[in-house]
Amino acid sequence: MFHSRSIQQRIAKTALAVAIGAQALAFAAAPGAYAAPAAKPYVSVDGTSQQSLWAPVTKNGATYGPLAGVSAALGAAGKYDAKTNTISIKKGNRLIILQPESKTAKVNGVKSAIVAAPVLIGGVPYVPLRFVAESLGASLSWNAAAGAYEVNTRLHPFTKEGYTSFVNVYGESVIGATYGTASAFSGGLSLLQQGDAFGYEDRGGKIAIPVQYSSAYDFSDGLALVTSKDGTQNYIDKSGKVVLSPAYDELFDFSEGLAAVRSGESFGYIDTTGKLVIPAQYEDAFYFSGGLAAVQIDGNYGFIDKTGKLVIPAKYQSVSDFKEGLALVSTLVSTEADGVEQSTGVFGYLNAKGEWAIPAQYEEGYSFSNGLAAVVKDGVVQFIDKTGKTVFETDYDDVGDFSEGLAAFEQDGKYGYIDKKGAVVIEPTFDQADSFKDGLAHAIKGDWEGLINAKGAFVAKKAYVAPVEEEAAAK
Repeated sequence: MFHSRSIQQRIAKTALAVAIGAQALAFAAAPGAYAAPAAKPYVSVDGTSQQSLWAPVTKNGATYGPLAGVSAALGAAGKYDAKTNTISIKKGNRLIILQPESKTAKVNGVKSAIVAAPVLIGGVPYVPLRFVAESLGASLSWNAAAGAYEVNTRLHPFTKEGYTSFVNVYGESVIGATYGTASAFSGGLSLLQQGDAFGYEDRGGKIAIPVQYSSAYDFSDGLALVTSKDGTQNYIDKSGKVVLSPAYDELFDFSEGLAAVRSGESFGYIDTTGKLVIPAQYEDAFYFSGGLAAVQIDGNYGFIDKTGKLVIPAKYQSVSDFKEGLALVSTLVSTEADGVEQSTGVFGYLNAKGEWAIPAQYEEGYSFSNGLAAVVKDGVVQFIDKTGKTVFETDYDDVGDFSEGLAAFEQDGKYGYIDKKGAVVIEPTFDQADSFKDGLAHAIKGDWEGLINAKGAFVAKKAYVAPVEEEAAAK
């Protein structure tokens, strides 16, 4: 099941990847020392803003949120017992017990010291956002550009015997199993497939948009591309309402407010009103990333801005999206051997101005991830930083991109993980291994398949069933 709408595979060498298979309640603004800063930061959970529902407040450098709002946003049940002066927050098998003004908490019965004690503001309990989020398996980060505290619930779909439940980083089921195959949450909703039809479920495990589409994709920029049973393609919002029905031969996901469309053999871009803002005039087109998108003109690739202006000339043989501020590109270098001139493709990295941040000099190149990129020079696999400095070399058979500080590698047919210094942190004992995302990675080991943590231990697993090859299935 595809979860996002790919335009095309742009470049042969874009990754050294290992192949494997509530509602919240609003509260009045807090008074005095607990008042929210003038900048009015807000909280988003899995990309869904809580700004219109409740606001965080700060005290002594700690961030707080109202119990009801925080609990609902995280899909938990929060309760305050005034008689015992006790706060409880429950999600799945996780239970947090707190008391206002106390820096001692209990998580699943285990005592824990906390930096910021809960407080009562106007009789309303406010809880420390970071502690509660992390105790439930979520992560919290500050996005200075957006002025937002971003909570990632880090829920992982886990499908067993045709039913998908969602587990936290501890492997505990926090959203009960729903019939069908579900994807990770995107914009607060999960794409759900039941048989040959698609729909969406919410973080409560309830059907948010009925299973009714012949194909559907994850939400991006608040919209999702779906295909109705009659073959009509539409963009819907999170209520399931059809927002746009552009009449083009092919439609793609929105990115940074624009979506690529294909008319005949040419690509252009529409905005969220459906207006064609960049004419369909390109042979190929990428998603926007960092305000730029790669396009193909006369067989070569360059980059345009959101006005359609060509800001980086179309003179490269292949390109990738901008990642971590740099774009991987390949260009031809002419050499002469035995009197015969030959052209060889080499890889390097451009900045957003179209300047060489790292000159083209590698036989193979891969996009930056976690500040490092894999390259091949003189037949040796190296990882370089954004200055082009070699951080370490490796002689492993295959090495994947770094994600959350770890990269999968292959040795003698088995997979493990190395850290950003090249040191082995998870021994190569797996038959297959994916990149880490949100604290866990999918892996297969012998008779078991499931999700492993950063120590290489399964937190959720099931019996592995090898896929049936098409030829064998046909016999």
